[in-house]
Amino acid sequence: MPILGERFYQMSNAIFCYDLKPIPLAVYSYLVCCAGQKDLCWPSIKTIALHCNCSENAAREAVKQLTDRGFIRKVKTSRCARNGKWLQSNNHYYILPLPALPTAGHRAGRGSATGDDGKETR
Repeated sequence: MPILGERFYQMSNAIFCYDLKPIPLAVYSYLVCCAGQKDLCWPSIKTIALHCNCSENAAREAVKQLTDRGFIRKVKTSRCARNGKWLQSNNHYYILPLPALPTAGHRAGRGSATGDDGKETR
Protein backbone atom coordinates (compact mmCIF):
# COMPACT_ATOMS: atom_id res chain seq x y z
CA MET A 1 0.00 0.00 0.00
CA PRO A 2 1.58 3.32 -1.04
CA ILE A 3 2.10 5.89 1.67
CA LEU A 4 1.15 9.42 0.52
CA GLY A 5 1.87 8.49 -3.09
CA GLU A 6 5.44 7.56 -2.17
CA ARG A 7 6.72 11.03 -3.01
CA PHE A 8 10.18 11.99 -1.81
CA TYR A 9 12.22 15.16 -1.41
CA GLN A 10 15.93 15.71 -1.01
CA MET A 11 17.73 17.82 1.54
CA SER A 12 21.45 18.23 2.07
CA ASN A 13 22.99 16.22 4.91
CA ALA A 14 24.87 19.42 5.78
CA ILE A 15 21.70 20.67 7.48
CA PHE A 16 22.80 18.74 10.57
CA CYS A 17 25.92 20.89 10.90
CA TYR A 18 23.96 24.05 11.73
CA ASP A 19 22.79 23.22 15.27
CA LEU A 20 19.12 23.78 14.44
CA LYS A 21 16.74 22.93 17.26
CA PRO A 22 14.04 20.32 16.51
CA ILE A 23 11.18 22.69 15.62
CA PRO A 24 13.17 24.93 13.23
CA LEU A 25 14.63 21.79 11.65
CA ALA A 26 11.14 20.34 11.19
CA VAL A 27 9.82 23.62 9.75
CA TYR A 28 12.77 23.90 7.35
CA SER A 29 12.30 20.30 6.29
CA TYR A 30 8.57 20.86 5.73
CA LEU A 31 9.18 24.00 3.66
CA VAL A 32 11.79 22.19 1.54
CA CYS A 33 9.28 19.37 1.03
CA CYS A 34 6.52 21.81 0.02
CA ALA A 35 8.78 23.76 -2.32
CA GLY A 36 10.00 20.71 -4.21
CA GLN A 37 12.30 21.65 -7.08
CA LYS A 38 10.93 25.18 -7.37
CA ASP A 39 12.45 26.52 -4.11
CA LEU A 40 9.20 28.40 -3.44
CA CYS A 41 6.17 27.51 -1.35
CA TRP A 42 3.36 29.30 0.45
CA PRO A 43 1.83 27.18 3.24
CA SER A 44 0.00 29.03 6.00
CA ILE A 45 1.46 29.18 9.50
CA LYS A 46 -1.48 27.03 10.60
CA THR A 47 -0.56 24.36 8.02
CA ILE A 48 3.13 24.51 8.96
CA ALA A 49 2.28 24.09 12.65
CA LEU A 50 -0.09 21.20 11.91
CA HIS A 51 2.46 19.25 9.86
CA CYS A 52 5.37 19.99 12.20
CA ASN A 53 3.35 19.07 15.30
CA CYS A 54 3.93 22.39 17.04
CA SER A 55 1.97 25.49 18.00
CA GLU A 56 1.44 28.35 15.56
CA ASN A 57 3.63 30.57 17.77
CA ALA A 58 6.43 28.00 17.67
CA ALA A 59 6.09 27.79 13.87
CA ARG A 60 6.27 31.61 13.60
CA GLU A 61 9.38 31.68 15.80
CA ALA A 62 11.00 28.91 13.74
CA VAL A 63 10.29 30.83 10.51
CA LYS A 64 11.83 33.94 12.10
CA GLN A 65 14.95 32.01 13.13
CA LEU A 66 15.30 30.41 9.69
CA THR A 67 14.91 33.82 8.05
CA ASP A 68 17.40 35.49 10.40
CA ARG A 69 19.97 32.73 9.83
CA GLY A 70 19.63 32.82 6.04
CA PHE A 71 17.95 29.47 5.36
CA ILE A 72 14.79 30.97 3.87
CA ARG A 73 13.46 34.30 2.64
CA LYS A 74 9.93 35.21 3.69
CA VAL A 75 7.90 37.54 1.51
CA LYS A 76 4.63 38.90 2.87
CA THR A 77 1.81 38.80 0.36
CA SER A 78 -1.64 40.32 0.23
CA ARG A 79 -4.73 39.95 -1.88
CA CYS A 80 -7.63 42.14 -2.79
CA ALA A 81 -10.94 41.06 -1.26
CA ARG A 82 -14.27 41.42 -3.07
CA ASN A 83 -15.00 44.58 -1.11
CA GLY A 84 -11.77 46.17 -2.41
CA LYS A 85 -9.81 45.92 0.84
CA TRP A 86 -6.35 44.40 0.87
CA LEU A 87 -5.95 41.38 3.16
CA GLN A 88 -2.87 39.51 4.35
CA SER A 89 -2.42 36.30 2.38
CA ASN A 90 -0.09 33.33 2.93
CA ASN A 91 3.55 34.33 3.01
CA HIS A 92 5.80 33.08 0.25
CA TYR A 93 8.87 31.18 1.43
CA TYR A 94 11.94 30.95 -0.80
CA ILE A 95 14.40 28.19 0.06
CA LEU A 96 17.89 29.72 -0.10
CA PRO A 97 21.22 27.96 -0.63
CA LEU A 98 22.54 26.77 2.72
CA PRO A 99 24.58 29.44 4.53
CA ALA A 100 28.33 29.02 5.00
CA LEU A 101 29.06 26.29 7.53
CA PRO A 102 30.03 27.35 11.06
CA THR A 103 33.77 27.46 11.66
CA ALA A 104 35.51 24.28 12.82
CA GLY A 105 36.29 25.88 16.21
CA HIS A 106 32.58 26.36 16.86
CA ARG A 107 31.91 22.62 16.65
CA ALA A 108 35.22 21.43 18.13
CA GLY A 109 33.90 21.81 21.68
CA ARG A 110 31.36 19.05 21.14
CA GLY A 111 32.86 15.64 21.69
CA SER A 112 36.25 16.61 20.34
CA ALA A 113 38.74 13.78 20.49
CA THR A 114 41.77 16.09 20.65
CA GLY A 115 43.09 18.30 23.41
CA ASP A 116 44.55 21.81 23.14
CA ASP A 117 47.89 20.41 21.93
CA GLY A 118 46.19 18.48 19.09
CA LYS A 119 46.91 15.08 20.63
CA GLU A 120 44.12 12.55 20.98
CA THR A 121 42.52 12.61 24.45
CA ARG A 122 40.27 9.57 24.30
